[in-house]
Amino acid sequence: MSAPGYAGLCAVVVAGWLALYRVPFNDPARRRRTALRLAGRTGPTPEAAFAVFGTVLYLALGALALTVLLAATPLSLQQLVGRLGPTTPLALLLAVLGTSSANILCVSLLYRANPRVDVPGEIARVQWISSILALPRHYRWIIPAAAALVEELLFRGAVLLGLGALGSGFGVALAVSTCLFAAGQVALVSTPVQAYVLGTSSVTLGVVGGLLTAATGGVLPALALHMSFAGFYTHLSASAGARATTPRRLSL
Repeated sequence: MSAPGYAGLCAVVVAGWLALYRVPFNDPARRRRTALRLAGRTGPTPEAAFAVFGTVLYLALGALALTVLLAATPLSLQQLVGRLGPTTPLALLLAVLGTSSANILCVSLLYRANPRVDVPGEIARVQWISSILALPRHYRWIIPAAAALVEELLFRGAVLLGLGALGSGFGVALAVSTCLFAAGQVALVSTPVQAYVLGTSSVTLGVVGGLLTAATGGVLPALALHMSFAGFYTHLSASAGARATTPRRLSL
C-alpha cells in the first residue's frame, strides 16, 4: 500500500472507531436505559456500570482499529513498542517539561481571554472524564493509562511509524498522526472550552510524542508521557468537586 493510501485508511479507521464508540449513545434516554440494564445485571450503580461498559467498548474498538492498521503495514506490534535506550530517561524528561510548558501557556492564554472561565470544571464535564469520576478512586489512574496505551500504539505507532515504514516523510507522518489524534480528542467534547483545552493539549502531546517516538524508535517513552498527562487531567477534574461531575455522570 502507498503512503497516501495508508493515510486515508488511517483517517477512515479512526473515524469509524470514534463513531462506533459515541454515536449509539448520543441519546441521553438510551444511555440511561443501557446504564440501568447493566446495573441490574452486574450490581454496581448505573453510573459505574455504564462507565465500565464505555471503557471496555472504547478499548475494544481501539484494539480492533490497531489490528486493521497493522495488517496494512510491514510493522509488527513488537516493532511499534521498541526498546528503551540509555538516553530515553533524559529524552522523556525534556518531553515532559516541554509539553507541560506548552500546555500551561495555552491555558494561560485562555484565562487571559476569559478570566472567569472554569477550566477544571469544564474538564470534569468532558464525557469520558465524567464517566471515570463515577468509579472508585483507584480507577482514575488505571483507565486513563489503558486508554493511553491503545491510543499511543495506534497514533504514534501504527499511524506515525506505519507511514514512515511505507515511505512517507517524517513531517507528513507527524502531521497526519497529530491531526488524527487531536481530532479524535476534540470529537469527544461538547463545549468550546473543552475543545480548546483538549485540542491544544492533544496537538502538543501529538507533536512532542511523535518527536519522542522518532528519537527513541518506539512508543514506550511517548506512552509514559501520555499516561502522565491523562492521569493529570483526570485528577484535575476530580479537584473541581462533585458540582462539576454530578450533572453528567452517565455521559460517555
